[in-house]
Amino acid sequence: APGVADAEAEQASYGVEQGSAEQFRKPAPAIGCQSGERAMQIMDCYLVVETEQGMMIIDQHALHERIMYEYLRPRVLNGSVESQRMLIPETVDLTAREAALVVEYAEILGQIGIGVEEFGTNTVLINKWPVMMKKARPADLIRDIAEQFEINEKKPTRRDVLDELLHMMSCKAAIKFGQRLSVEEIDSLLTQRHLCDDAHHCPHGRPTALVLSQTQLDKQFGRLG
Repeated sequence: APGVADAEAEQASYGVEQGSAEQFRKPAPAIGCQSGERAMQIMDCYLVVETEQGMMIIDQHALHERIMYEYLRPRVLNGSVESQRMLIPETVDLTAREAALVVEYAEILGQIGIGVEEFGTNTVLINKWPVMMKKARPADLIRDIAEQFEINEKKPTRRDVLDELLHMMSCKAAIKFGQRLSVEEIDSLLTQRHLCDDAHHCPHGRPTALVLSQTQLDKQFGRLG
Protein backbone atom coordinates (compact mmCIF):
# COMPACT_ATOMS: atom_id res chain seq x y z
CA ALA A 1 0.00 0.00 0.00
CA PRO A 2 1.32 3.48 -0.82
CA GLY A 3 2.29 5.63 2.14
CA VAL A 4 3.30 9.16 3.01
CA ALA A 5 6.74 8.54 1.51
CA ASP A 6 5.04 7.95 -1.84
CA ALA A 7 3.13 11.22 -1.76
CA GLU A 8 5.34 12.89 -4.34
CA ALA A 9 4.84 10.05 -6.83
CA GLU A 10 1.12 10.28 -6.31
CA GLN A 11 0.82 14.04 -6.77
CA ALA A 12 -0.04 13.68 -10.43
CA SER A 13 -3.12 11.67 -9.53
CA TYR A 14 -4.42 14.51 -7.36
CA GLY A 15 -4.42 17.01 -10.19
CA VAL A 16 -7.99 16.32 -11.30
CA GLU A 17 -10.07 19.09 -12.77
CA GLN A 18 -13.09 20.33 -10.88
CA GLY A 19 -16.29 18.87 -12.34
CA SER A 20 -19.36 20.58 -13.69
CA ALA A 21 -22.11 21.95 -11.46
CA GLU A 22 -24.06 18.75 -12.03
CA GLN A 23 -21.11 16.56 -11.02
CA PHE A 24 -20.53 18.72 -7.93
CA ARG A 25 -23.73 17.39 -6.39
CA LYS A 26 -23.17 13.80 -7.44
CA PRO A 27 -21.47 11.74 -4.70
CA ALA A 28 -18.55 9.52 -5.65
CA PRO A 29 -19.27 5.79 -5.30
CA ALA A 30 -18.43 3.87 -2.15
CA ILE A 31 -15.01 2.22 -2.12
CA GLY A 32 -13.10 -0.32 -0.08
CA CYS A 33 -9.82 -1.25 -1.71
CA GLN A 34 -6.29 -0.79 -0.32
CA SER A 35 -7.48 1.32 2.59
CA GLY A 36 -9.99 -1.35 3.59
CA GLU A 37 -12.55 1.37 4.32
CA ARG A 38 -15.94 2.06 2.79
CA ALA A 39 -16.08 5.72 1.83
CA MET A 40 -17.60 8.23 -0.54
CA GLN A 41 -17.03 11.86 -1.45
CA ILE A 42 -19.79 14.42 -0.97
CA MET A 43 -19.99 18.02 -2.22
CA ASP A 44 -16.48 17.53 -3.66
CA CYS A 45 -15.23 18.59 -0.21
CA TYR A 46 -15.72 15.82 2.32
CA LEU A 47 -15.14 12.08 2.55
CA VAL A 48 -17.72 10.09 4.49
CA VAL A 49 -16.15 6.94 5.92
CA GLU A 50 -17.85 4.04 7.70
CA THR A 51 -16.14 3.05 10.95
CA GLU A 52 -16.75 0.29 13.50
CA GLN A 53 -18.28 2.86 15.86
CA GLY A 54 -20.32 4.80 13.31
CA MET A 55 -19.13 7.25 10.68
CA MET A 56 -16.36 9.76 10.12
CA ILE A 57 -16.54 12.91 7.98
CA ILE A 58 -13.12 13.96 6.66
CA ASP A 59 -12.11 17.36 5.29
CA GLN A 60 -10.20 16.25 2.20
CA HIS A 61 -8.02 19.38 1.96
CA ALA A 62 -7.13 19.43 5.66
CA LEU A 63 -6.17 15.73 5.62
CA HIS A 64 -4.04 15.99 2.49
CA GLU A 65 -2.40 19.14 3.84
CA ARG A 66 -1.30 17.14 6.91
CA ILE A 67 -0.02 14.31 4.70
CA MET A 68 1.98 16.75 2.58
CA TYR A 69 3.35 18.52 5.67
CA GLU A 70 4.66 15.29 7.16
CA TYR A 71 6.10 14.29 3.79
CA LEU A 72 7.81 17.65 3.25
CA ARG A 73 9.13 18.47 6.71
CA PRO A 74 12.02 15.97 6.95
CA ARG A 75 13.04 16.69 3.36
CA VAL A 76 13.07 20.44 3.91
CA LEU A 77 15.06 20.15 7.14
CA ASN A 78 17.78 18.03 5.53
CA GLY A 79 17.74 19.93 2.24
CA SER A 80 16.62 17.02 0.07
CA VAL A 81 13.54 18.53 -1.61
CA GLU A 82 13.63 17.48 -5.25
CA SER A 83 13.65 20.45 -7.62
CA GLN A 84 14.43 21.16 -11.24
CA ARG A 85 15.76 24.03 -13.30
CA MET A 86 13.08 25.94 -15.18
CA LEU A 87 13.57 25.83 -18.94
CA ILE A 88 12.24 29.37 -19.13
CA PRO A 89 12.87 31.29 -15.87
CA GLU A 90 9.86 33.29 -14.72
CA THR A 91 9.96 36.90 -13.60
CA VAL A 92 7.76 38.15 -10.76
CA ASP A 93 7.00 41.81 -10.22
CA LEU A 94 6.86 42.88 -6.56
CA THR A 95 7.27 46.03 -4.54
CA ALA A 96 10.87 47.08 -3.99
CA ARG A 97 10.60 46.04 -0.33
CA GLU A 98 9.12 42.63 -1.17
CA ALA A 99 11.74 41.95 -3.85
CA ALA A 100 14.53 42.82 -1.41
CA LEU A 101 13.10 40.45 1.22
CA VAL A 102 12.75 37.57 -1.25
CA VAL A 103 16.38 38.02 -2.33
CA GLU A 104 17.45 38.27 1.33
CA TYR A 105 15.87 34.88 2.05
CA ALA A 106 17.03 33.28 -1.22
CA GLU A 107 19.18 30.72 0.60
CA ILE A 108 16.25 29.50 2.71
CA LEU A 109 13.98 29.43 -0.33
CA GLY A 110 16.61 27.28 -1.99
CA GLN A 111 16.28 24.80 0.87
CA ILE A 112 12.65 24.20 -0.10
CA GLY A 113 13.58 23.88 -3.76
CA ILE A 114 12.85 27.42 -4.98
CA GLY A 115 15.65 29.22 -6.80
CA VAL A 116 15.34 33.03 -6.93
CA GLU A 117 17.68 35.84 -7.87
CA GLU A 118 17.52 39.60 -8.16
CA PHE A 119 16.29 40.91 -11.51
CA GLY A 120 15.92 44.64 -11.06
CA THR A 121 14.63 46.77 -8.20
CA ASN A 122 11.04 45.48 -8.27
CA THR A 123 11.51 42.08 -9.88
CA VAL A 124 12.89 38.67 -8.97
CA LEU A 125 13.69 35.78 -11.29
CA ILE A 126 12.57 32.23 -10.47
CA ASN A 127 14.99 29.73 -12.01
CA LYS A 128 14.35 26.56 -9.99
CA TRP A 129 11.12 25.02 -8.72
CA PRO A 130 10.13 22.06 -6.47
CA VAL A 131 8.99 19.03 -8.49
CA MET A 132 6.05 18.37 -6.17
CA MET A 133 4.80 21.95 -6.68
CA LYS A 134 4.59 21.69 -10.45
CA LYS A 135 0.85 22.41 -10.43
CA ALA A 136 1.24 25.59 -8.37
CA ARG A 137 1.73 28.94 -10.07
CA PRO A 138 5.26 30.14 -9.20
CA ALA A 139 4.38 33.84 -9.38
CA ASP A 140 1.39 33.42 -7.05
CA LEU A 141 3.38 31.48 -4.46
CA ILE A 142 6.30 33.93 -4.54
CA ARG A 143 3.89 36.85 -4.04
CA ASP A 144 2.30 35.04 -1.08
CA ILE A 145 5.74 34.38 0.38
CA ALA A 146 6.83 37.98 -0.14
CA GLU A 147 3.66 39.28 1.50
CA GLN A 148 4.22 37.01 4.49
CA PHE A 149 7.80 38.22 4.83
CA GLU A 150 6.68 41.85 4.75
CA ILE A 151 3.95 41.61 7.41
CA ASN A 152 6.33 40.22 10.03
CA GLU A 153 6.82 42.89 12.68
CA LYS A 154 10.29 41.67 13.56
CA LYS A 155 12.94 39.79 11.64
CA PRO A 156 12.02 36.08 11.83
CA THR A 157 14.55 33.40 12.63
CA ARG A 158 15.63 30.89 10.01
CA ARG A 159 13.48 28.24 11.69
CA ASP A 160 10.45 30.58 11.71
CA VAL A 161 10.85 31.18 7.97
CA LEU A 162 11.20 27.48 7.19
CA ASP A 163 8.16 26.63 9.31
CA GLU A 164 6.05 29.29 7.59
CA LEU A 165 7.17 28.10 4.17
CA LEU A 166 6.40 24.50 5.11
CA HIS A 167 2.84 25.40 6.04
CA MET A 168 2.40 27.44 2.89
CA MET A 169 3.79 24.73 0.58
CA SER A 170 1.72 22.00 2.22
CA CYS A 171 -1.43 24.04 1.69
CA LYS A 172 -0.61 24.86 -1.93
CA ALA A 173 0.32 21.27 -2.78
CA ALA A 174 -2.76 19.69 -1.16
CA ILE A 175 -5.89 18.77 -3.06
CA LYS A 176 -8.42 21.56 -3.03
CA PHE A 177 -11.67 21.99 -1.12
CA GLY A 178 -14.23 21.55 -3.90
CA GLN A 179 -12.04 19.30 -6.05
CA ARG A 180 -13.65 16.12 -7.31
CA LEU A 181 -11.61 12.97 -6.66
CA SER A 182 -11.61 9.60 -8.39
CA VAL A 183 -12.20 6.37 -6.49
CA GLU A 184 -8.45 5.64 -6.65
CA GLU A 185 -7.56 9.07 -5.26
CA ILE A 186 -9.97 8.69 -2.36
CA ASP A 187 -8.56 5.27 -1.55
CA SER A 188 -4.96 6.56 -1.74
CA LEU A 189 -5.80 9.47 0.57
CA LEU A 190 -7.35 7.17 3.17
CA THR A 191 -4.43 4.74 2.95
CA GLN A 192 -1.89 7.52 3.58
CA ARG A 193 -3.98 8.82 6.47
CA HIS A 194 -3.10 5.78 8.56
CA LEU A 195 0.63 6.48 8.15
CA CYS A 196 0.56 10.04 9.52
CA ASP A 197 1.94 10.85 12.95
CA ASP A 198 -1.02 13.18 13.51
CA ALA A 199 -3.86 12.51 11.07
CA HIS A 200 -6.35 14.28 13.35
CA HIS A 201 -5.20 17.87 12.71
CA CYS A 202 -4.00 19.88 9.73
CA PRO A 203 -0.69 21.79 10.16
CA HIS A 204 -2.68 24.85 11.29
CA GLY A 205 -4.36 22.89 14.10
CA ARG A 206 -7.81 22.49 12.54
CA PRO A 207 -9.43 19.04 12.83
CA THR A 208 -9.23 16.86 9.74
CA ALA A 209 -12.29 14.82 10.68
CA LEU A 210 -15.44 14.67 12.79
CA VAL A 211 -16.73 11.39 14.22
CA LEU A 212 -20.36 10.46 14.80
CA SER A 213 -20.96 7.25 16.72
CA GLN A 214 -23.85 4.95 15.96
CA THR A 215 -25.30 5.87 19.37
CA GLN A 216 -25.28 9.55 18.40
CA LEU A 217 -26.92 8.77 15.07
CA ASP A 218 -29.53 6.52 16.70
CA LYS A 219 -30.31 9.28 19.19
CA GLN A 220 -30.77 11.86 16.44
CA PHE A 221 -33.18 9.55 14.62
CA GLY A 222 -35.12 8.70 17.79
CA ARG A 223 -34.08 5.04 17.88
CA LEU A 224 -32.98 4.87 21.51
CA GLY A 225 -36.46 4.75 22.96
